[in-house]
Amino acid sequence: MRRQNGMSLSSILALLLIAVVAAKTAYTLIPMYWDNKLLTTVLDGMKESGDISATTSPKAVKDILSQRMNMNNIRIAFDELSIKKGRSGRLELDWPYERRDTWFGNVDLVVGFHQHIEF
Repeated sequence: MRRQNGMSLSSILALLLIAVVAAKTAYTLIPMYWDNKLLTTVLDGMKESGDISATTSPKAVKDILSQRMNMNNIRIAFDELSIKKGRSGRLELDWPYERRDTWFGNVDLVVGFHQHIEF
């Protein structure tokens, strides 16, 4: 008598469930990391442009940052943003923030990021 080869229906359903969960997780996480990558690009562009120096006011830095974020359609709250003079006399932007998005039902995925740059 020959044994039956192949996957059973329950194995196929289990693999399908794993694939759906992995796809949903990627669909939720990729935009968060993409926005962080865009924000890094925006901050590097601000530093390279020379628009900001050690004498620029924190409000002006925040306004420039807000404009550039709007141009790139980045929606991150400024709640934890800190702009101040550092020990070296340079302007320091320190921004720890977290992104939260619904994963399944009332379960959220939370990812923490931290941006630090000196002008």
